[in-house]
This record gives sequence, C-alpha cells and structure tokens, in this order.
Amino acid sequence: MLRKRLAVLLAGVVAVAAPVFSAAAVVAPAASTARATAADSPAATIDALDAALLKAMQGGSRIGYSGRYRIVAPVVQRVFDYSRIASLTLGSYWGKLSPGQQKEFVGVLADYTAATYAARFDSDSGARFAIVSTQTLHPGTEGVFSTFTERNGKVHRFVYLLQKQDGRWGIVNVVADGVSDLSLKRAEYTETMKNKGFSALVAHLRKQIAGYAKGAH
Repeated sequence: MLRKRLAVLLAGVVAVAAPVFSAAAVVAPAASTARATAADSPAATIDALDAALLKAMQGGSRIGYSGRYRIVAPVVQRVFDYSRIASLTLGSYWGKLSPGQQKEFVGVLADYTAATYAARFDSDSGARFAIVSTQTLHPGTEGVFSTFTERNGKVHRFVYLLQKQDGRWGIVNVVADGVSDLSLKRAEYTETMKNKGFSALVAHLRKQIAGYAKGAH
C-alpha cells in the first residue's frame, strides 16, 4: 500500500496529480533510507530551509516582515527548483510564453514563496522541525518526510519531493498534511491563464505578495 502511495506521489510531480497519504505513511514509511550526510543532499536541502525558517521565527516581530523576508528569500531561491515548478504549474501554457515571460514568472514564484514563509513563520513559539526519513522514489527523485511540531504539540506532516538538476537537489513539490502545493497552484494558475492571461496571473501574484508585506509584522 505504501509503495502504491509513493507511486502516486511521484506521478504528482510528473502529472501534477494530488497525492493522498495517511498520517502513518508520512511519519514512518517502510523501506526508508538513512539520511544522507553529503553537503548537497535531499535531507541537507530541507535542513537548510528549516534552519532559515527557524532563524526568521526567532527574529519575529523584532526584525519584522522585511527582516524575515531577507533571511528566507536567498534560501528558498536556492533550495526550490522554480523553473521546474513553473513549467509544471502552467502545463501547456508554459511553452507558449516567451523567454522573458518565463523568466518573469520564475522570479515572481520565488518572491511569492519567500513572502509566504516570511508572513506565516513570524514568531518563535517553541516549534521545531524534524526530518523523519528520506526515500528514493525514482532515479533522480527523492522524497523527504518531515514534521513541524507546534508548541502545543500539534504535528504537521510534510513530504518534500526533490529532483536533481545539474548536480543539485531542488524542491519541486511540497505536500503539507496531505495537500499538494503543486496541484493547488496548477489548478489556480492554469485557470487564470485560460480566462485572463499571463499578465493577469503575474499581477495577481504580485498583489498577494504586497498583501503579505502590508499585513505582516
């Protein structure tokens, strides 16, 4: 059953289908592999993201939204594969964009991710991250299973899907508590492209980024 779920997860990267997990499957996958120790490994990539988020949370309101953004922005730029994410979220529309539009969209996605993290991870409340295990889902594709535990003991479960490109591991999807971020983005972005076009999509994302900056502390 677990291998079947992992196969669905891998298909979610390729076909952007929403994967489904039970809590037990995410926390303790069978046939999990030992955490890699190399500087550039899937686990090290997630460790770098978690460390940046913790640093931002510790800064909290003292450094404000802009300070937290400056902490997380360069890290998310490095650990996510935005070109791959952009092509997957836009599907057939991606190939219809000019090189300039593709570059613009990749940049907006990176800004949007950093803004989201800076706004949501805004205080140090004793929360902690932990990598549970990693697993090879396909040659060149790894799954990193992790948890985020709030101070009150509530546990959120994450599965990060990473693929290797030019010798580096990059995140291409995040499944949070069973919800695929890639699938949500694809549904929203392709609908906007279909009905309103590229400029409207970029304007929408920039508006959300501005909203995070205005509403955060």
